[in-house]
Amino acid sequence: MAVAPLNKFLTIAVPVTPSNQEVYEATQGTSAIILYTAVANVGIGQSYPLVTFSHRRTSKASKTSGNIRDIRLIKDVEVPPNDAVIIIDGRLVLERDAKKIDSVFVRGYQSGVTTVFDAQYDHTTGLTTITTYDPHGFNADDEIILDGLAFDCASTGGITGPIFPEPQTTFKVETVGTTTSFTTNTGTVTDLPHTFRPSLHEFVRAESVINITQGTNSGGTIQVVKGTTYDSVTGILSVTAAAAHGMDNTSKVTLPVESLVFKCSQDNYTDEKKYPRSSDPARQGDAKLSVTTVGINTFTVNVGVQTGGGTVSPAQMELIMSILETSKV
Repeated sequence: MAVAPLNKFLTIAVPVTPSNQEVYEATQGTSAIILYTAVANVGIGQSYPLVTFSHRRTSKASKTSGNIRDIRLIKDVEVPPNDAVIIIDGRLVLERDAKKIDSVFVRGYQSGVTTVFDAQYDHTTGLTTITTYDPHGFNADDEIILDGLAFDCASTGGITGPIFPEPQTTFKVETVGTTTSFTTNTGTVTDLPHTFRPSLHEFVRAESVINITQGTNSGGTIQVVKGTTYDSVTGILSVTAAAAHGMDNTSKVTLPVESLVFKCSQDNYTDEKKYPRSSDPARQGDAKLSVTTVGINTFTVNVGVQTGGGTVSPAQMELIMSILETSKV
């Protein structure tokens, strides 16, 4: 006897953030159809924010696994005040099988986005005290969006990951302390403290070699490859080289400006960023950095810590999406 497919309807409703956030991924064992998607301007004042909505296909095939193809359904479309933009009013099929995974992303562009310098969370009261680099401009009861904040959590032995908050939601300003600080209630988590940490970084590629400028094997070069990491709390860059580098603890290296490419949690790993910048500690003085913890093709070097991570912005746009999931038989 044939079994009829099981249909399930879903509604996804989230605020649109400055980072490229995934709002839905096709699940295993189902076929997904997006029936309707719209983004509304819910902000105060005559603001014209922009929205981009993309379809992503991630390869799972053995020889191309991890390769991504993004197709933008709309790009930088204005959402007028007290109005909405309909993105999908019909059917968009998303697939998932052994060779591919489909998902959809949304990203907003608006004014008032401020970088978070610190976030102190009280898990007993739910209050989070946010400190920003620049004046935030908020008043009590303003609706805001927190995006791309990373925390350490004892229950997971490290990063709560991906990034707080998940799922995305809006919050209200409770009190305003100074021009760069305010409190908001993000909810309680019983007996589970969270400690804010600066942005997390993922290595993408190297655009030029690292130069060995002093000590053993001086004059040599190093090709940096995958496996390289950066810890923003300690400032330690752990480098994996394509081959044996020949250095020891007497060696020093110089990092050319914008030679290493990373993505970071600040914008949900959306944009590529090149380091070190000309103003970074790794480029100050003679820019010769002492090598430590040396392996055959690995070593560490202190390039300086990063402070802050994530953003806060006025709640400006909200997305709603209706989905039909049909089980495969």
